[in-house]
Amino acid sequence: MSSQTFLSEAAQSQLGAAATAIGNDPRLSFLGKLREGRLANLRPLGDFFDKDRISFNTSFQTISQRWNYNLQYFSANYFLIILVLGIYAVITNWLLLFTIVFIFGGFFLISRANGSLTIAGNTFSTSSLYTGYAVVSFLLLLFSGATGAIFWIIGAAALIILGHAALLEPSIEGDFADGQV
Repeated sequence: MSSQTFLSEAAQSQLGAAATAIGNDPRLSFLGKLREGRLANLRPLGDFFDKDRISFNTSFQTISQRWNYNLQYFSANYFLIILVLGIYAVITNWLLLFTIVFIFGGFFLISRANGSLTIAGNTFSTSSLYTGYAVVSFLLLLFSGATGAIFWIIGAAALIILGHAALLEPSIEGDFADGQV
């Protein structure tokens, strides 16, 4: 069976040019910094899910040593877990998703406003629009369950991350780095 391309060469080059333009956009430079800084130490899945290194231990001293090593060694993987849990929490709560889109959209529209805004004979400056919108946004976040989502992310991440870090023995490289051999 032959491999089939879904896009023409012109479309592929346009997509490549668009990706390059997005990568060079100063407003999105934080994504490049995140990838180069935080996610540069991402460990392979084979190392993260190494079933040969999983062992149960009831000694708090051993568990705290494992936490100390694994939280540093797998910090990028744990950051990715927190990010995925956050995305899941927002996507599964439609009211929260609507609220976040509403907040970003409103602040974007206020930033595009030229000068003050007149509504029903009342003139509002840009700073008063930001203040009023911030108050409304805060109330919407409270009613949409943002606090529950934040605490769910904290609890789920703590359970997953601390559980993984407590069960996984440090690798051989970790023993050599600590000088325990």
